Amino acid sequence: MISLVPVLLILTFSVFCPVKSDDTLTALRFGTTSSDYIRFNFDMSPFRSSLTICTWVKRVSTANSNPIIFNYWANSVHEILMSAIGTYNRVVTDDVLDSSNQYFTTPANNWFHYCLTWARSTNMIQIFVDGQLVRTGQTSSYNWRDLHSSGELWFNRLQNSVSSQYVFGGELYMFNIFSVVLSPESIKKIAKGGLCFPLDEFSDSRVLKWEDILTKSRTGRVTEIRVTNTDSDAGCLLKQNQKELNRTKVELEDVNKRLDGTVEKLETANRKLNQTEHGLDTAKRNLSTIVEELATAKRNLSTTVEELTTAKRNLSRTQEDLGTCSTTLTDTKEELAESRRYSNITKWDILYTSPYHNKILTQELIERLKSNWDVLSTFVGVNMTDTIVEHFRKHDVEKGDCDLEISDIFDMIDELVEDKTVKISRVFIRGLIRHFRENHGNQPCEGQETDREIS
Repeated sequence: MISLVPVLLILTFSVFCPVKSDDTLTALRFGTTSSDYIRFNFDMSPFRSSLTICTWVKRVSTANSNPIIFNYWANSVHEILMSAIGTYNRVVTDDVLDSSNQYFTTPANNWFHYCLTWARSTNMIQIFVDGQLVRTGQTSSYNWRDLHSSGELWFNRLQNSVSSQYVFGGELYMFNIFSVVLSPESIKKIAKGGLCFPLDEFSDSRVLKWEDILTKSRTGRVTEIRVTNTDSDAGCLLKQNQKELNRTKVELEDVNKRLDGTVEKLETANRKLNQTEHGLDTAKRNLSTIVEELATAKRNLSTTVEELTTAKRNLSRTQEDLGTCSTTLTDTKEELAESRRYSNITKWDILYTSPYHNKILTQELIERLKSNWDVLSTFVGVNMTDTIVEHFRKHDVEKGDCDLEISDIFDMIDELVEDKTVKISRVFIRGLIRHFRENHGNQPCEGQETDREIS
């Protein structure tokens, strides 16, 4: 089982110790030349009929006569101008609140809050410094129009001038443009709230945000600085710290919920892992069983091969036996056919033989027939084998000559000797010899051997 402790420690470190930059206390310090600036394009259409621009400003250098904080250049005119000493307070390029006498003055190296409002409905421009209304003016009738919506936003210089007199060269913080005219009470609330005052209640109308400006590209010496305790009252910092604490609390609660979910997921994953390990063990055992079964099957296969080999040999022998049986069956069929042929023979079939068939029956033929049957008396007790029957068929007594081969006589005697059903006696042998003498002549045919003895 896998321990969850290392995983939880890693997760706790990653979620409770985030590395995060805080833009809420980041200001910008601009260099003192016209080469130190920020410039970018922005869609100004949300401000075509009304706007409020508010920012915190700190003058560092007092050498320049017309330090420009912000210049909106559109349609080849200075659509908006804001200076750090009140000389330029221009909207829709109207200079009704421009003054060489400076509508407000502020000491160097101190933060002050500066707001500029304008409304197309009244054509009025207002200047607020540290929450107080400093000046109000109505634009000229030829400037009663909407704000140009497309152009360039410049910080720390004029768009079309490289003169150092227009370089701000100070510090800027929380520059925001709202799409409505904020009330004097709201502007005072923001100013009195200090640099760290939260603008959440104005989030719906805050279109161009300081956080967005901090992400834009910079040219020359434009550096980020941190707003410190000396830059604001302790109450503002306390509120900011309280806000950060509340945000951290919410984040921690969210992290705790996600951590609980993560622990539950880890426990689920751990259970699944244990189940997987159990499944692997079962699969391993099953695999071992399969291996054993395969080994048994292999042995059985070997035995089967041997049995098949033996069966093949037996089959060959069986085929040979079947061949022998087939031959024997053929012989048996032939013998059966012969037996059937003999079974139809009657005593009268002798009349089909040549001595009688198609001849006139005479007393002589009858006597000869009787004589032939009398000859059989000599063979009483003898098995009538094919040899004896063939002897009578081939050597009818009518011939009475020596055309019987002596070898045939001996073959007949041998067959009689081998026949265990016949009792061979001297009397029988003498009768047999007498038969041959009386019916086949007293002497063998000329040229035949008589050396074989009959005993």
